Amino acid sequence: MTSCYPALVTHAPDIPTSRMPLGLCANCIHARRITSDRGSLFLLCELSKTDPQFEKYPRLPVLSCSGYVQAKQHA
Repeated sequence: MTSCYPALVTHAPDIPTSRMPLGLCANCIHARRITSDRGSLFLLCELSKTDPQFEKYPRLPVLSCSGYVQAKQHA
């Protein structure tokens, strides 16, 4: 069975999440990190559960979002 992915797609599970280009989702209270069984990281937008305007898994990085609410920073 051959892969249907383009040759440029790579899997890099060793990249720290802090270095991934998440945009606003990186510190939004509505974003929930989901890790697959294979170690891939996805960000689920919790607003998508109640409002179809928001994508369940938005394309990253999100640079503008009407639902963005900054999470409180831990000291």
